[in-house]
Amino acid sequence: MIDFHSHIIPRADHGTSSVETSLFQLRSAKQHGIDCIVATSHFYPHRENADMFLARRNKCYERLKEALTPDLPQIILGAEVLICDNIEEMPMLESLCVEGTNVLMLELPFTDFFDSYIYSVRTLIKRGYTVLLAHADRYNPVNIEKLLDVGAKIQLNVDSLTGIFTSKHLKRWISDGKVYALGSDIHGEDKKAHALFEKAVKRLGEDADFIFKSSKRLLGRL
Repeated sequence: MIDFHSHIIPRADHGTSSVETSLFQLRSAKQHGIDCIVATSHFYPHRENADMFLARRNKCYERLKEALTPDLPQIILGAEVLICDNIEEMPMLESLCVEGTNVLMLELPFTDFFDSYIYSVRTLIKRGYTVLLAHADRYNPVNIEKLLDVGAKIQLNVDSLTGIFTSKHLKRWISDGKVYALGSDIHGEDKKAHALFEKAVKRLGEDADFIFKSSKRLLGRL
């Protein structure tokens, strides 16, 4: 199983403040059957440029690497990039993709949605990026549909799939093959995050197999 959205790099963002907390997260993932984790540290273009972010994230990751053991899930570095106007023109944007891929994970703002975002996503896809929408379950589905129409793909957080009811639009996105990745979006010592991941996978059944195969294709493993 692949957790495609996590915050496990110590002090790279507000996801974990120490190596010890990161190791807790990794052990929790392993306990619940996760073999691979994409570390999607937050990148806010209004706070820093890509070069600054990468230097900071990589330095934090080096601290974690010293404590890793072979039994823990594989870590693949990435970023959760907050969309902004003209993001397609941002220098070094390709360096924010999930390592070894052309996958750019974009986070939408929780308030305003501008039609310029549709143009940006369409342009990025035309330039060869695979745009993956982080936790699409959190946003107005009307806006997500606009981005799906220009070729974006979806990542869902597992907590959206483990309640008594699953939203109709989530079910439709899953059945239509629009969901390419699942994520725990773990922050801190959250003891439920990976347990919910395992629960969501069981509930999805064969759909989970399709999603994980899609995740492997995103990572170039199929």
